[in-house]
Amino acid sequence: MTSAHYLELARQQKTVSGELALATLPRLVDALRERGVTASDALSVTMVRYHLQGLPPGYFGDVQLPMLALTIETELPLVCQRCFQAMPETVALKYAFAVCHEPPEALLEDEHVDWLEPDPEASIEMLVEDELLMALPIAVMHEEMCVALQQVAGEKPNPFAALKSLKLDK
Repeated sequence: MTSAHYLELARQQKTVSGELALATLPRLVDALRERGVTASDALSVTMVRYHLQGLPPGYFGDVQLPMLALTIETELPLVCQRCFQAMPETVALKYAFAVCHEPPEALLEDEHVDWLEPDPEASIEMLVEDELLMALPIAVMHEEMCVALQQVAGEKPNPFAALKSLKLDK
């Protein structure tokens, strides 16, 4: 595990880049398996690329905070919940973090910047895994390939349609 001293990275505007094997992110692997991913070979060969970079400080109200930018790129081996076929999804994520122990109110109101608490036991792997977990889609489905399955399952005859012909003329 790569120790992440977020405050030091941000204040010195350092950059850390690398690749992680998806199989080394146990919580993400478990979440993918819960979503029907059973292809162990796909989990073992998939790589996650990340780039963590310190940015110039950001101002939140009158508080100046060290900033980090994180980008993550990978292709997750997902499974369609309609047809149960493989559905790899390219993921490209970008985040901005303000690093501090207690976030000021202005930071909590900012929709474009997240709060990252400096933790000496935190790792870059944990941060990348956390962001990928939050980015997982709730329901994975093909948009076009298995639409026929949706139409067949969704089309039911209206049980009251026969009553329309019984309508009395007055």
